[in-house]
Amino acid sequence: MTRLSRYLVREVLTTWLAVTVVLVVVLLANRLARFMAEAASGEFPVDAIFALLGLKLVSNLGTLLPASFFLAVMLALGRLYRDSEMTALAGCGVGPARLYRALFALAIPLAVGVAAVSLVLGPTAERLADQTLAQARQDAQFQGVQPGRFLEVGGATVYVAAVDGSGRMQGVFARLPGPEGETVVVAEQASRRLDPEAGDDFLVLEDGHRYDGTPGQGAWRLMRFARHGLRIAEPEPVSLAASRDALPPTALLGGGLSAQAELQWRLSPPVMVLVLALAALPLARSAPRSGRYGRLVGAVLIYLLYFNLLYAAEDWMSDGFTPPVVGVWWVHAVALVLALGVMRWRLGPLRWRERSA
Repeated sequence: MTRLSRYLVREVLTTWLAVTVVLVVVLLANRLARFMAEAASGEFPVDAIFALLGLKLVSNLGTLLPASFFLAVMLALGRLYRDSEMTALAGCGVGPARLYRALFALAIPLAVGVAAVSLVLGPTAERLADQTLAQARQDAQFQGVQPGRFLEVGGATVYVAAVDGSGRMQGVFARLPGPEGETVVVAEQASRRLDPEAGDDFLVLEDGHRYDGTPGQGAWRLMRFARHGLRIAEPEPVSLAASRDALPPTALLGGGLSAQAELQWRLSPPVMVLVLALAALPLARSAPRSGRYGRLVGAVLIYLLYFNLLYAAEDWMSDGFTPPVVGVWWVHAVALVLALGVMRWRLGPLRWRERSA
C-alpha cells in the first residue's frame, strides 16, 4: 500500500472503531433495559442477563458493522473535505480511483468478516441465546419456590416445606391435572431436572407416594416409590418462521420460500458493505471548511432506507409476492445503480484520470 492509502485506511479505521463502539453501547443499553425489565418481572434470573447480552451482540453484528463502516467512511472523508485535504490531493493529481483502492482495502476484508458473522457466528449465537433464555425462564420458575407457600409451576401446584442450601426440596406436595383425573404426589425430598435433549422439565421425587384418581370418586390408585420423575412442563413448539434466524445455512439450503428468504437476508450485509463503500465517496463530498457532520444525517437516512427495503423484500419473498430469483437482490441492484449515478454526478467521468503533480 502507498503512503496515501495507508493514511486513508488509518483515518477510516480509527473512525470506524469509534463509531462501532458507540453503536455497540447503544445496542447493549437497549437490550439491557429490556432484559432488566423481564428479569424484574421474574421471567428469568438476573445472572443470565450478561450471557444473553453477549450472545445478542454477536447475533446483531451482521447488521451493525455495515452501518458503522458507512458512517465511519462518511465522517473520515468529511473531515478530509473540511480541512481541504481532498482539495490538496486533487491538486496533486490524486483521483477517485486511488481513493477507492484505499477504501476497498478495508471494505473487502470487512465484507468477508461480515459474511462469516452473518452466515455462521450470528445464527450460532442466536441459537445459544434461545437455549439460554429458555433455560433461564425455566430456572426462574423454581427460584420462586418458598417454603410454606403454594406455587404454580408449568400447570402443577407445588408445595415445599423446606429448601436446603443446595436447592433440594424437603416435604414436597405436588398436584397435577391429568386427562383422566388428577395426580397427587407426596414425597420426603425432591429436586428439579431438565432433559437437555427434549427440553422437558421434571420434578424428581424421592421416598414418597403417588395417588391417581378423580375427586369425588372412590377409585384411586396408590403407588409407593423410592424415586419418581414427574414431568411438570413440556417445551413449547417452535415454528420455522420464529426460529429461522437461528438455523445454520445448511438447514436453509433447499428449504421453502421462508428459508430461502432468510438465506438471502444473511448474504445481504456483506453486499451492503461493498455498495455503501462505493457510494460513500461521492456522498461525503462537501465544500472546504464545511461542517464535518453535515452529511451524517443523510447517511443515516440512506442506510435506514436501504435496510428497511431489504427487510420488506425479505417479507415479500417469504409471502410469495416475489420469486426467489428476484428475492432481495433487486434492492442491491437499485442501490448499486444509484451509487454509480451519484458517482458520475458528483465526481464526473474526467476526474478518474490521474496526473502526476
